[in-house]
Amino acid sequence: MRASLSTHLARKLGRFLPTRPQPVKWSGGVVSFTFDDFPKSALAVGGAILEKHGVRGTYYTAADLAETENHLGRMFDHGDIATAHRQGHEIACHTFRHLDCGRTNTGILLADVDENTAAIRSLTGGYEPTNFAFPFGGISFSAKGALSQRFASCRGIGEGINAGTADFADLKANRVHQFADGAYSFRRMIDEARAADGWIIFYTHDIAAAPSCYGCTPGQLDAIVAYAAASCTVLPVRDVIAGLPSPVPAFC
Repeated sequence: MRASLSTHLARKLGRFLPTRPQPVKWSGGVVSFTFDDFPKSALAVGGAILEKHGVRGTYYTAADLAETENHLGRMFDHGDIATAHRQGHEIACHTFRHLDCGRTNTGILLADVDENTAAIRSLTGGYEPTNFAFPFGGISFSAKGALSQRFASCRGIGEGINAGTADFADLKANRVHQFADGAYSFRRMIDEARAADGWIIFYTHDIAAAPSCYGCTPGQLDAIVAYAAASCTVLPVRDVIAGLPSPVPAFC
């Protein structure tokens, strides 16, 4: 995935100057499974895997991608949003037009987010997304500041575990993809989150036997979800935030 120079600078300095520091402590650790862009397979296959293990995920949705097709395969249609919401998954914001927030004027970005919120509200019977993920992982200081006032959390693509104090304007996340080093590395990360009473977020895109380079196979996802569900708490992003010692208020 591409990332602008401002993205690299913002993330590097953001380790020392977090926009929205928040304590994270979850006894025994907690895991969230998230899907970016919302390919149809993320719900049809990925959602079925989560539900088989009795857990739910977070779908970062850019509504303008509905009923299109790209390198991730067929994307969600409007009915998929309603179905995911009805089945207890979280629908979250990924901008409307899948914008690189590190390259977009703040006024344009916020207007685009408003458009996405309105689209999701109309498809879910009034539900408004309270969490956000940066498309491409693209961030800037201005985007972080503006969006952290709008959402309970913003998730990036910087790897690691959210523990102790985390920046809720750029939460760490770990990509699950077909070229990963097997299930062992993911189990190790889950064990580290448990030991730290921390929060580990996984993200991926399409789920298929021959996935894109941004997605993973059903077997990979199933192995990770099974281990997480047997080891610790697994919740969508919104439910983790609601269960933290000092919940962050939603600004939508």
